[in-house]
Amino acid sequence: MEPLRAGDPERVGGFVLRGRLGAGGMGEVFLGRSAGGRSVAVKVVYPHLAGQREFRARFAREVAAAETVSGTFTAPVVAVGPEDDPPWIATAYVPGPDLALAVAETGPLPESAVWGLAAGLVEALQAIHAKGLLHRDLKPSNVLLAADGPRVIDFGIARTLEGTSLTGTGAVIGTPGFMSPEQAQGGQIGPASDVFALGAVIAYAATGREPFGVGAPLAVLHRVLHNEPRLEALAGPLHAVVAACLAKSPGARPSLPQLLTQITGHWDPPDDGLTGASLWPTNVTTLIPHRATTPTAPYTRPANPPHDTPTTATTTPTTEELTHRFEEALRAGEAGNHAEAARLFAQLAADQARLHGDDHPHTLNTRYHHAWYTGDTGADSEAARLFAELAADQARVLGDDHPHTLNARRLHAHVLGRSGEHARAARLLAGVVVDYTRVLGLRHRHALTARHNHAFALGRAGEHAEAARLFAGLVVDYARVLGADHPHARYAREARDWNLERLRRRGD
Repeated sequence: MEPLRAGDPERVGGFVLRGRLGAGGMGEVFLGRSAGGRSVAVKVVYPHLAGQREFRARFAREVAAAETVSGTFTAPVVAVGPEDDPPWIATAYVPGPDLALAVAETGPLPESAVWGLAAGLVEALQAIHAKGLLHRDLKPSNVLLAADGPRVIDFGIARTLEGTSLTGTGAVIGTPGFMSPEQAQGGQIGPASDVFALGAVIAYAATGREPFGVGAPLAVLHRVLHNEPRLEALAGPLHAVVAACLAKSPGARPSLPQLLTQITGHWDPPDDGLTGASLWPTNVTTLIPHRATTPTAPYTRPANPPHDTPTTATTTPTTEELTHRFEEALRAGEAGNHAEAARLFAQLAADQARLHGDDHPHTLNTRYHHAWYTGDTGADSEAARLFAELAADQARVLGDDHPHTLNARRLHAHVLGRSGEHARAARLLAGVVVDYTRVLGLRHRHALTARHNHAFALGRAGEHAEAARLFAGLVVDYARVLGADHPHARYAREARDWNLERLRRRGD
């Protein structure tokens, strides 16, 4: 949990806000407390969406339907403010890591836990679908691992089953690696679309990898549409269930009742009421009590020790020790243990600041790696904050036009977009592109990357005409610099065509 920032609301409805939990495609999420002491997660809609009359009307319909959803494996809606400015929705707060964090910190779940996870998610989707809702964004970060089983969150932002064309606001809402082909193409979707996402989530839980890989969103969407999922790490009945869920055709996917029958044929739930057995392995259950974390302290300020811990003198590390620890943290990150790498780099940055100073290149470089690997864990809001602070310090120390400063600014905006703040990311990236072009030239590889990020953010923000225009320019420059057949040139062509298709479907 992060502390509230300047400009954040201190109260929403009847809830006092205590901190920031994260952000998604439609709004920011805060930890709130009711007058009676009940903890809730409060999602506040972004201003650019709140200003759209059509969106507000749809949001009001959907939260009314979401209030009726009840199920053991969902986080129930406890209050809503669809007519407030901005609109908001509050759900019960579930203490526990999300699936993305749990897998990042402890690795893939054992098969027995995966079967239990799958059964709980099927029941959650049944409860959601029974009220005429679709989830449309089921992904690891929207699955919380509570002590007594999984909880699905964010179903309150789904469209109702009537009129589920995804082009109503000019933007496709979802996450590329977990989005069904029909959703990615902007077509009509139904319950089978959530089944596809369910298969991708199960595969991720069992293997620690997304079945269609990672990378540029458009590249991932291309694989979702045209490639078979990578399921080599799965075997037997689990492979068969996931493969069926990930069928390209909605009609070829199993229904939720069929899935539940298949799952219960291979798994017996633990009788926790009598034996105290947990669905999750020990390394996951140990994360649950520590879900509520204190904000990250500045690098140069040591955290306050517990009252029962004696204070001892701090030994200044040597340069050789810091070099060894830097290499150790890099190895952790390169091995895919991003959470451990982020932890090690955070500690290392504090020690380097004590030895070399806050503005030393080693300290700044380590802070860069801390922000990078924090983002790789899925904590995009925290990573964005770290990159913003780093960019400000690098501008002061190195200058506004230094490549390191420009790169930190670009990554700050990129991670903001990844967290769902596409319009804000686009605005920031527009400035980054101007400065990269002025300093390095229009066709420098860093300028091309920033231009690509800017065009993508515009497209995700619904500015398809401008995004298509910018990607058209990138097609020409990528071909000139890298060759017409280079993957970047192909992605730019696909992105241009994707945005043009969104415009055509919208009737612009």
